[in-house]
Amino acid sequence: MSAELNFIDEVFHFKGEWDVPSFCGLKVISKPDKTIVITTELYDSNPGTSVTRFAAQLATELISKFNIRHDRLIFIEHNPDRKSNLEFYQEAFDIVEFDWDGVRFTNPKWKRITKEEAGEIAGIS
Repeated sequence: MSAELNFIDEVFHFKGEWDVPSFCGLKVISKPDKTIVITTELYDSNPGTSVTRFAAQLATELISKFNIRHDRLIFIEHNPDRKSNLEFYQEAFDIVEFDWDGVRFTNPKWKRITKEEAGEIAGIS
C-alpha cells in the first residue's frame, strides 16, 4: 500500500466460488511493519461465497489488489452477532493464518480471539 493510503473501510466485491459475485465488509490498516485486514461477513445481504469458505483465495486477492507483502499480512475474520441463542451465530473474531506456496495462500487455520484483542491488533480499540 502506498504511504498516503493507510486505511480503507469499504464493502469489497469479489468473485467467489464458481465466479459468483460476492462481497464482504473490509478494513485494511497499514502499519510500518504489518498490514491488518479485517473482513466482515455480511450474511443475508451477500449473494455469494462467505469469507470463511473463501479465506485463502480472498487473502491472496487482497494482497495483490492492495500491494501487501504476504509476510506482513494479519488477516482477521469478523462474524457479527446474528441475534440468536445459538453460539455459532454470536459475534466472533478469528485470526486466520495461511501457508504460502510462493504464489498464493493455502490451508487456512482459524484461531479465535476476543473483540478486545482484535482492536488491539488493529490499533482501533
